[in-house]
Amino acid sequence: MRPSSRTEILTAAMRVVDAVGGADITYESVAREAGLTKAGLMYHFPSKDALMIGVIEHVIDLWQTELCEVLAVPLEDSTLAQRVDAFVRFAGTGGVTQGEFVVFTEAVRRPQLSAPWLEWLRAWFGFGEGTDATSLMLVWLAANGLWIAESTNILTVTPEQRTALLGQMADLVKEASA
Repeated sequence: MRPSSRTEILTAAMRVVDAVGGADITYESVAREAGLTKAGLMYHFPSKDALMIGVIEHVIDLWQTELCEVLAVPLEDSTLAQRVDAFVRFAGTGGVTQGEFVVFTEAVRRPQLSAPWLEWLRAWFGFGEGTDATSLMLVWLAANGLWIAESTNILTVTPEQRTALLGQMADLVKEASA
């Protein structure tokens, strides 16, 4: 498949997920959004799982690009503290959409789709043993909670609260890496 076709299809799939508030995407809805026939879409993604894995990998690629920009050093040269700090800043911007959250949680609902997420999470946040890793894990979990709450509209965080939360998380990262 041409990379541009794949990107166009997966971008269309994300528009569908965002538009329907996370409702189950179908071949028909994605094909219509991408300007393809259902058969044309099935040529590129022969099963619903193949389509979902493609969408998951697409979101991971988007997040990887954004997180690497925030990280500002090559991933392989970074420390766990730097990666957690980058994630706090990434998650703290409130930039994750409800659709991206739904794609992420699809792996929880359908474990056969979890491999791409698990591989990505282990590469970025392979928490080891020790107090420093535990402190960094606490910060990472708090940052995840913030973006989950906001991407699902469970919680509205004021700018003042956001500044305070992100400041406290940054302080914890500094303490853990000292």
